[in-house]
Amino acid sequence: MVYNTAVMGKDRIPNVVLAVTAVAFILIYLFVALTRVTYPFDLDFIENAMLLQAWRTGAGQPVYLPPNGNFVPQVYMPLYTWLGGQLLHLTGPVFWPLRLLSLLSTLGTAVLLHLIGRKIQPNRAIALAGAALFLAGYKLTGGWYDLARVDALFVFLVLAGMGAAVYQHHTNRGLALAGLLMGLALLTKQNGLFLTAVVGIWLLWAVRWRVWLFGAVFLLVTAVPLLLLEWRSGGWFSYYVVDIAYASPVELNRIWPNVRREVLGGMGFLVLLAGGTAVTYLAQRQWRKLIDPPWLLFMGAALFVSVTGRSSVGGNLNNLIIGFALLCLAPALLAGALRSGKWVNTLLTTAILAQFALLTFPPLPYAPQQFRPTATMRSQGELLTKYLAGTEGKVWVMLHPAYGLWAGQEAGVHIQTLWHARQRGTQPLPPDLVTRIQNQAYTVIISDESPYFETELALVALLEQYYRAEPLPPEMSPPTLSGIRVRPLLVYTPHPTE
Repeated sequence: MVYNTAVMGKDRIPNVVLAVTAVAFILIYLFVALTRVTYPFDLDFIENAMLLQAWRTGAGQPVYLPPNGNFVPQVYMPLYTWLGGQLLHLTGPVFWPLRLLSLLSTLGTAVLLHLIGRKIQPNRAIALAGAALFLAGYKLTGGWYDLARVDALFVFLVLAGMGAAVYQHHTNRGLALAGLLMGLALLTKQNGLFLTAVVGIWLLWAVRWRVWLFGAVFLLVTAVPLLLLEWRSGGWFSYYVVDIAYASPVELNRIWPNVRREVLGGMGFLVLLAGGTAVTYLAQRQWRKLIDPPWLLFMGAALFVSVTGRSSVGGNLNNLIIGFALLCLAPALLAGALRSGKWVNTLLTTAILAQFALLTFPPLPYAPQQFRPTATMRSQGELLTKYLAGTEGKVWVMLHPAYGLWAGQEAGVHIQTLWHARQRGTQPLPPDLVTRIQNQAYTVIISDESPYFETELALVALLEQYYRAEPLPPEMSPPTLSGIRVRPLLVYTPHPTE
């Protein structure tokens, strides 16, 4: 009996190591994320545009307008900013409610990964490790988990919809729930349409004609608000979320480098485990298990979305999140496909620990980013806000216009969204914006000198004709930490009038 107990204790060692490692990574993520949620200024310059859009949505102001000098929307679907707008009713135009929504969505995704992992196989430690691996992918996916952006909510809704389809498709209530969740995913981000189609095809195979309920609920959830937005905006809604959103083509020469570097590289051991699952089923001649449950199928679809999105013009690391999230089920899938045993558990634990290490210490081609905002950054943002609040007349912080709101003035248009709305800068600047610059309506204009957006030749020529530029003091120049890293660099003031 003593001998058996000792053996059992040794068999538990891999599970204990996995559990301790998983809990450590979960706590580290929470520590970093909470410091970001409470930071009052931009962590990514797109956040500023999302804040303004949510603020306008919550105030009942029109969002999908022709390009103009006051406001241009982002190209995302409306659910995230609608939810955020309801929160901003209570708090005013600040970031933390939007970031909290993203943080809760990210944690919800981790919980779903754990629950699905338990359904696939009985080992609690492996299921917990899958959830922790997702949170540990923070650096690989660019620190987008807790930003005021749509990605975290989208991933949560997709995974929840897939989970409902897989485990509750035997009931009408489950099919309806899956249709609802996938519909909400589409209302969050356009990629939801492709992933819904994949889920629908699998359901057609699994439940035959009963798939109509899934499709009917999905159409009801999506068609009504989308058609209403299209009608009320006079067609501008589809201009932004379809025409502009898909104006950036996939660059074929980026596909393989991204796959090699970020999928086979940064996610390499997860890919190996997923491939091992498929090989195991084939070796066992359990063909049905390749698609039932369909997690390998869904994993492939999510990776397709990630790679194509990342490889499009301007595609950034946030596109990797959905593919990486599904890949985090790979340890549970392989554990469920293999017979449990000492060597199996040891090898699987080794592969999972190696993936944790790969996510933490890899020599990735982009520099490891420090994601926690500093006290210096906070001070810089506060001084910039104070400077703008003390300025007489209108101000325009081109890439961070919400500073205008915080300074008690109007915000002005977000220059990046305007650049996209003008078909990536190929169309003329809006006449009302040109007139304001010509009339020196702005007392202060601040530029980050960011690529494409503020250094566009026509815009710079117009500004230099009516304004003079000076360096912005570094103590008023807070940097961003995710995406394209930028910071305010120049301050434009009007040329003296004769």
